Amino acid sequence: MLCVSNFRRHERKPNQVLHRWFFKGCVWTLYAIACGLHFFKLHYNERTNQVEETQYHRIWSKIVVALKVILLVSPYLHYFVLGLFIYIHSTLVENSNAQSLLISVMVLGIVVGVLRRLLIFLHLKRDRRFVKHIVNEILQITSALEQKFGMQFKCDFTLLVVYLVKLWIFIVMLESLWNKPYFLSSIFLYWLLLEYCFAGYFVYQLILLSWYHTIILFLQHFIADHDNRPDIEDRYNRRLILLFELHLRINNLHKYVRDNVSWLSTSVYLMIFTCIYNAETLIECSLFAEDELENKIYIIADGCLGPVCTPILYVLILGMCTDRFREAEVQLQQLFVIVQGLFMRRGKSLLLITMVLDNEHTSLIIHQKLKPLQNIIILDITCDREFVLDYIVTVILTALSLVQYTISTGGYISECVTHK
Repeated sequence: MLCVSNFRRHERKPNQVLHRWFFKGCVWTLYAIACGLHFFKLHYNERTNQVEETQYHRIWSKIVVALKVILLVSPYLHYFVLGLFIYIHSTLVENSNAQSLLISVMVLGIVVGVLRRLLIFLHLKRDRRFVKHIVNEILQITSALEQKFGMQFKCDFTLLVVYLVKLWIFIVMLESLWNKPYFLSSIFLYWLLLEYCFAGYFVYQLILLSWYHTIILFLQHFIADHDNRPDIEDRYNRRLILLFELHLRINNLHKYVRDNVSWLSTSVYLMIFTCIYNAETLIECSLFAEDELENKIYIIADGCLGPVCTPILYVLILGMCTDRFREAEVQLQQLFVIVQGLFMRRGKSLLLITMVLDNEHTSLIIHQKLKPLQNIIILDITCDREFVLDYIVTVILTALSLVQYTISTGGYISECVTHK
């Protein structure tokens, strides 16, 4: 019982208590938003350790739905004027202005498509069942780790700092959008709902890393406690087998999540067009415009910085999570090799469990090679640090190419503009 007792002592440490409160706060905040905006409403059953979907009050639900419809259709006049503007402008304008118009229309089309998928995900009954299933699986796996090994929550400090920086830039961008004279509620909702869904996915990734952290800590304590002991107690045999089962369950859960919310990572990738379009404006304003420095800084911070940095930071967070998963899986493989060596040294008395662990370890390696724990961005492309670098380079080079095209066609870039 030495390993588990060590874990219990870890749970009472101030940093562990802080991590637990952090996760509870994040989960309750996400749920409060979902419940308040009538996305879904769940009830926790202590007897089964699962959540069940409950119904809203009928009258209040109808009021909220009516408000949502009004919010979406309120800028109908803006849509009509925008469509008329696109029709007239596309028939009269050529060269770099037509290029800017084409990119604007493309970005707007992506925004409308992603907003449609976000609204479907947050209101469709099938997707609500998916969320309920994921929450129940998280509760079951966390409960199993808590009972058998002692759950060790961990919040990666670097990941959290990157996310908070992104959140600060995101809030500044939303404030800028809100005060624009051409404000469209659909664009505002697009950014807001995408951030909400991504925040939920980010918390889920942190939970995955906490699960891996718990398993790795248990194996490290097990190796340290049994390195010089003559025998291994039977209860540890069962726990090691359970570890393999939980690892397989975690991988299957992530594959299920990845397959069902692949549209979210695709939406993050498609933000590259918004990023490129605003990066072009940023380069033109910072390098070629003749405005005062104070005016340049204000326009860049107000109109360009958020749409440029936010997509990059989204991709960076996904890439960092993938790298953390890879490091955890490599460390897990190494620890299982050491554990297997401990059983081999005990000789024939543990021959059966050694054979079982050997088979489980082989299955683990094969599973990690064929179905590694990772984030897929688009078209089965893994989002890792190499992809993040390619993403950033693509944004910079494409934006520079658009600036070069604008200059070559005699476009006007001698003055900063908040929106081209």
